[in-house]
Amino acid sequence: MQYGIMGAAVPLLIQGPTFAYLNRTVPGLSPRAVRREYKAIIRRQSDIGGMKNNLIMGLYLAAYLMAVYKADPQSITDEVFEGLVKAICTSDRFVRMNKGREFFTEKNMQTRDRLQSDPAFNSYPENWQYTFSYDLSVPECRITYTRCAICEMARRERCFHLMRSLCTTDFAQQALMGNVLERTKTIGNGDDICNFYIHK
Repeated sequence: MQYGIMGAAVPLLIQGPTFAYLNRTVPGLSPRAVRREYKAIIRRQSDIGGMKNNLIMGLYLAAYLMAVYKADPQSITDEVFEGLVKAICTSDRFVRMNKGREFFTEKNMQTRDRLQSDPAFNSYPENWQYTFSYDLSVPECRITYTRCAICEMARRERCFHLMRSLCTTDFAQQALMGNVLERTKTIGNGDDICNFYIHK
């Protein structure tokens, strides 16, 4: 996958809150070492459609957090990583990116509806694969993922155990947008699907 503008932007967005937390818990971990691991992860990642993929931002964010672990796997325990994800989700930057943002727009719903059966979107072997339905009169939507690009990346990078924490960002993001996410299964937790039900 290309590093590109999005790849360069993600460290700028979350390096601050990442190291505000890490400097208290894992002093000595270098931002340069994390960025080096991050670039390597992106280089190893298969193409999933670039900026035409409306889910691509989540992949870059996950790659950066995985890079933190890979830069010092002995110090980044499951507990430390869980704390890092919570610190990111409550950071001013993350809150500003998501608070009050409208999820249930006609454009967003139609895009997600179109992509579920789009031949180009589904041609990438490591891309998300899902079914989707929505009703804006409620509003609500249901998304059932049968493949997760972030999980595929985590398996390749040998850090699938981090998915339990990474998957919690979905709840934080939807809450900031004023929505409720209900989910009983996740691929990142070993299930065969992720079953999202999102509503006001």
